[in-house]
Amino acid sequence: MPEQPQQQMTPEQVEELKEKIKNMSPEELREFQKKQCIFCHIVSGKVQAKKIYEDDKCLAVLDINPANPGHILLLPKEHYAIMPQIPDEEIEHIFMVAKALSNAALKSLEATGTNIIVANGPAAGQKAQHFMAHIIPRKENDDLSFNLPQNTIAEKELESIRKRVSAKLASLLGEKGAKAQQPAAMPKAISIDKIIPKAVKKVMDAKFEEKKEKPAAKKAEADMKTAQSPNQRQQPKETKARAKRIKKPKKEEPEEKKPEAKKEGKANLDDIAKVLGVK
Repeated sequence: MPEQPQQQMTPEQVEELKEKIKNMSPEELREFQKKQCIFCHIVSGKVQAKKIYEDDKCLAVLDINPANPGHILLLPKEHYAIMPQIPDEEIEHIFMVAKALSNAALKSLEATGTNIIVANGPAAGQKAQHFMAHIIPRKENDDLSFNLPQNTIAEKELESIRKRVSAKLASLLGEKGAKAQQPAAMPKAISIDKIIPKAVKKVMDAKFEEKKEKPAAKKAEADMKTAQSPNQRQQPKETKARAKRIKKPKKEEPEEKKPEAKKEGKANLDDIAKVLGVK
């Protein structure tokens, strides 16, 4: 049986609903929004969608009206209208998932880039009442433009904006935020104990002292040699003198190299002369 078309609200009913919403507590308003939110119905499974990823905190689905093929909507499972309502640990998790989805799109769809966009509030182009991050795959010449205008602003106005935003950030984050907005100048002298652990410093000092004392160690070794007994000091000289006195025996030449071998050669020449008839 087909569903009955929803009845249009009369102007009186619209005004009555506006007044009712105006008087709701934040918890009541969230519950009311959840009942009307199409993305909460997707999360609960009442409305079908092409799921890409799901865990206990978030859900990623393909946009049915994509800016580019592979356009992904990443939704928190809990209903939050805008980013400031989301707890820190949850928003951190959402953007870690966005990083992984971006990487998957780059590698699987042959994309050469991605746009990761959050429209935070109606003035920023937010149309749904459910916070989401858009992960849009990009390719060269895909006719999708996100060019931001580059306007000029006076230095005085720029400084005024910086002070107002920094002051509000400090109040929101407390003392930690106040320190983070403007890094402290590096002091002139810093104790090494504050930079490296004491155990590491102890090892470094030992290494340094070892290198520093090498010349002194050599001198101490020489002094020890000098302090030895006279007999011990003279021992190397006596050993050397004794080695000179003990001469190695001469190596005898083989029999064929002795002078007799030369006489034998001369006799042979005389025999040749007799044969030739020379007197």
